[in-house]
Amino acid sequence: MLVLQSDMVAALTEASANLIDDPPNSQELLDRAREAARGCQPLCRLAELAQAALEEQGFVQVRGFPLEHARRLFVAFSCLMGEPYIDPAIGSALVPAHVRPGEVLMGNQLRRLPLHTDYSMMERPPRLTMSCCLRTDPVKDFGAVYVADIESACFGVENDPVIVRLKSVCLPFAALNARNEVDVITRPILGKTADGRITVRYHRSRIYKGFCICGQVPTEEQLQAMLTFESLAQSVVQVLYPQAGDITIIDNHRTVHGRERCSVEVHADGTTTGRQMLFLFAY
Repeated sequence: MLVLQSDMVAALTEASANLIDDPPNSQELLDRAREAARGCQPLCRLAELAQAALEEQGFVQVRGFPLEHARRLFVAFSCLMGEPYIDPAIGSALVPAHVRPGEVLMGNQLRRLPLHTDYSMMERPPRLTMSCCLRTDPVKDFGAVYVADIESACFGVENDPVIVRLKSVCLPFAALNARNEVDVITRPILGKTADGRITVRYHRSRIYKGFCICGQVPTEEQLQAMLTFESLAQSVVQVLYPQAGDITIIDNHRTVHGRERCSVEVHADGTTTGRQMLFLFAY
């Protein structure tokens, strides 16, 4: 974890006045945000440290961002870490998430979210999953984030029959595209980059939908691949506890992540208040 000290917080607070506050809903605005971020030396130094930690362990937490400037600092920091992705279905690179009962989107639901990679149905998913915690879950240890570094788990045993099987057994991943049509791609859970690094793609819900769309049921080999992978991932899970002001960056190509169940405060008028986050994905 990178913990910001008072002098860094003061420097970021002062520099935030020169950052772009416009919603990052176009490439032009993202380019402006990146240019402004490059002029913020404290943020640039922090991004270098975060990149080093990310390379080392597949994720990094940065604690202590000033909440009153969190949105603009988060966007600027993200532009230094990668190339933000604008989701056509959302129309913005910035995705707010507020946990409430009865929500459709998984990230807004109270239930525990299983280990997965984001945008697993895309041919080329974003590399980084970034989040900024604006409000911590009301109950201690609820809303914890789970991260499992699959690349590290496979290091030195890539030729083990179990790992080889996870690189060869293909599964269907499905989702709606921007035209409200269903796309399905078929890929193994584990892959390899041009320079030989292990990559991961997994999302049980999207796989289930893929089988349904294709009118198929999983074979015994496919079922065993899924259960074997989930067991492997669970065995190397690390637990993060986001606090308000934390920015967490996860390598979506080498890790899987999940989330513990959440809670909400219930008010007399029937409204609820729960964990609040900002998400941004980047290449």
